[in-house]
Amino acid sequence: MSNLKGSRELKARLRSLKKAFKPIGRKWGRASINAGRPMVPVGKSGGDHRSGRLRRSMRILSATQKKTRVGAHFTAYFVDKGPQPHVIKPKNFNRLVFQGKSGTVFARQVHHRGYRGRPFRKRMAEEGLRQTPMAQLLVDEWNKAA
Repeated sequence: MSNLKGSRELKARLRSLKKAFKPIGRKWGRASINAGRPMVPVGKSGGDHRSGRLRRSMRILSATQKKTRVGAHFTAYFVDKGPQPHVIKPKNFNRLVFQGKSGTVFARQVHHRGYRGRPFRKRMAEEGLRQTPMAQLLVDEWNKAA
């Protein structure tokens, strides 16, 4: 037992700070998603970002006392970093079949030319962090606890 006056209130405030990240993290995640959706490039170079699927897939995956995870369709990484040039070969058959500009194309392999990355993930997190006033939220939690 402590003889310190106000120790019960101090312990309550410290406990409240320990639990404060979950709501703050959710707000940061939501702000990041709202800021990031317009940052996702929409262009001609194929992929799910052209259809809007990538923008719609952004969501908060989980929020705990230590971290908040924001996720999206797996193509977000490729749009952000840009794929390197590579060869695409069929896995189960001996031919690739797809629709080209002038009709159906049959090929043994395709040379993907790659494209430059169009980074948005880091900017999205930084903008969400800028829009979430964490200091004020911590002060409010501290004051509410006692």
